[in-house]
Amino acid sequence: MADPSGILGVIGVATQLIQMTVQFGLDWKDAPSDARAFFFELQSLRTVLQETHKNVTQNSDFINAFEGRHSTILSHLGDQSQGTAAKSMLSACETELEKMAKDLKKRAESHRASWEALKGAFTAKKTRESAENLHRQCQALNSMAAIDAIAIGASTHCKVVEMHDHQLGREKKEEQKRILEWLTLIDYASQQIDFIIQRQSGTGQWLLQSPEFQEWLQGDRKTLFCPGIPGAGKTILTATVVEHLVNQFHNDPKIGISYIYCNFRRTEEQKLDDLLASLLKQLAEPLSSLPKAIMELHERHKMKRTRPSTDELSKALQLVTTSYSRVFVLIDALDECQTSGGCRGRLIEEGLGLQARYSVS
Repeated sequence: MADPSGILGVIGVATQLIQMTVQFGLDWKDAPSDARAFFFELQSLRTVLQETHKNVTQNSDFINAFEGRHSTILSHLGDQSQGTAAKSMLSACETELEKMAKDLKKRAESHRASWEALKGAFTAKKTRESAENLHRQCQALNSMAAIDAIAIGASTHCKVVEMHDHQLGREKKEEQKRILEWLTLIDYASQQIDFIIQRQSGTGQWLLQSPEFQEWLQGDRKTLFCPGIPGAGKTILTATVVEHLVNQFHNDPKIGISYIYCNFRRTEEQKLDDLLASLLKQLAEPLSSLPKAIMELHERHKMKRTRPSTDELSKALQLVTTSYSRVFVLIDALDECQTSGGCRGRLIEEGLGLQARYSVS
């Protein structure tokens, strides 16, 4: 088996040394203190190396956990590490232990195997230094493992926090979606897509390039009124303008865009409150968090299962408008907006009121 780290070699020699006392038939209670100290450090090192080999350098889960990040112990003992201090340390350790094993065997062969005959090997200065070296090596390996444990712990904590934040963010978005759907289920975006699909290539470019449109888009002109006979294509022109605004300002979070396609066939879903709620929803949807005005509106009515009044919707719309530096409001087929209940007149009043107070075009 390949042993790029040098760990197995040291484990093998350490095991051989530990087993010698059994082979010699020696009783540990008679062992000199130097021998006890040496074998204690040797046993500790063997245990540390065995655990390091099993749970670190040969553990794919551990290696994968440090994929793309630094591991102290793998950088010193891993397959890709070359000539590191740790590997040199283990190599020197193996050499010293092999010499120790040979010395013990030689002493045992020359005399009757006894602690008295072997104690010279343990009382020698070099052997005592070896015991101290074994202790330092254990500490070094434990320190490297501890550093990696701290690193992986910190990384795991960051991942947990990230997952927690992601979960909270997802729950927040789902909650926002539920509140906006509570506000209104009417979706003019689907109609916008249908109108763009129906449009012939080049349609509406004359309007986008006209001085009147450019003045409305870039200047101080707040209202652009485009009358026309039925069937003249005003709805397609409106869809073209909406598309142009979305394309031009999609990267600007301070520009709000909302639109309504009035239709005399949909009067039941285009009462004044429906229209105001739709404008409110469209302006709130792109914001990073749901405006407080809408949250409070939802809180006031959800338990009682009531709907916001026109005045509440109007006030919320004004507050949400302040989230933008400029807001575009496009209303198609205003003549098809119902007049019953003063719907059309009140819608115009709301629009003019927004223009008077805020930067609304």
